[in-house]
Amino acid sequence: MALVSGKPKCKECVDLLVDYLEGGLPAEDEKHLDEHFMACPPCLDFLDQYRASSSLSRRALETEMPEELADKLSDFLHKSCK
Repeated sequence: MALVSGKPKCKECVDLLVDYLEGGLPAEDEKHLDEHFMACPPCLDFLDQYRASSSLSRRALETEMPEELADKLSDFLHKSCK
């Protein structure tokens, strides 16, 4: 997905966030998003929170869940899905 215009709206920034963070946007679009984030405190906050939650998720996945907890979680999920 590419930008519709050179000046993205907040919704476009959110829609393109994953591509932006993964470096999957054309350089021109990335530049326009950079400019928008620097001029829009709510979007910059959203970007910062997204980065923080991604980092926390990666760290959580690096730690193996204790077997007893995994069994309890599995039992709970099976019971609640019935």
